[in-house]
Amino acid sequence: MDIYQSLKELPVHSRFVLAMGFFDGCHLGHRKLFEKVKSLALAEGALPGVLTFWLHPLSVLAPDIHVPLLQDRKEKEQSFEKAGMKLALFLAPNREFLAKPAETFLEELAALPGLAGIVTGENFTFGHGALGNSPMLLEFFQHTPIRAEVVPLFSEDGEIVSSTAIRSLIQKGNMTEAAHLLGRFYTTSGDIVHGFHRGTDILGFPTANLELPENHVCPADGVYATEAIIHGRTYPAITNVGTNPTFGNEERTIETFIFHFDESIYGRPFTLRWIRRLRGEIRFPSADALREQIAKDVREAERILATVK
Repeated sequence: MDIYQSLKELPVHSRFVLAMGFFDGCHLGHRKLFEKVKSLALAEGALPGVLTFWLHPLSVLAPDIHVPLLQDRKEKEQSFEKAGMKLALFLAPNREFLAKPAETFLEELAALPGLAGIVTGENFTFGHGALGNSPMLLEFFQHTPIRAEVVPLFSEDGEIVSSTAIRSLIQKGNMTEAAHLLGRFYTTSGDIVHGFHRGTDILGFPTANLELPENHVCPADGVYATEAIIHGRTYPAITNVGTNPTFGNEERTIETFIFHFDESIYGRPFTLRWIRRLRGEIRFPSADALREQIAKDVREAERILATVK
């Protein structure tokens, strides 16, 4: 997949159809949109592609507002490529760009020599003050050679899908419903860092401490059945998110006990796949009581993970 950073970089001797949106998470609704792009590109003899933005526009307009995302840029690129996109344009939403009237942006798109079509979700907005929307886009391109399509973002069972709803589900610990709307289990990637060493030294359960990715959605505090992906291999695991109140930590951590694994992975990237929340975080009267509960959590996680396809 070819990656571009500005409209001027797009190929002038190739035709292409672009999906336009932020596409955080590349969820089921987004995938329907990508399928429409591919079918339109096939009909037009063009390449399927994506026009998106990085960073999130709110990070420019309201930098004090924290915008947790479902994917970083690399993960988003991988999702585009997996969806069959042949090119991706990442526009930087600086203040100059965000001040541009919606009509001006559409005029710049229409002037692209290779643009054969453009597809958006029905809730997409653009231009200064977010005054541009999908009806405006359809009207603008109605009498041009460029085909414009708007796709409703629904799941297969007719449920409205949005990145905002998925973020909220994850922040509440509802990984099952989040996975339903994403069309896959939510994942978090990062580096393994040194923690408090209580897993091995006190509890007898060695844990890998995942560094919290900046601006990533983090599941609610609690214990989860998870899968750890290391060097392309998948291992069953349980993960605790929180401050570990039994020991009175102040820092929020993500600690994972990986079953049947004893290699050193400090400083190496790995990925957590979040399957299901087992329970909330609890303050136990002693390390022995916590150790006993962890053993129960492991058994429950093994039962759940054995059913995951």
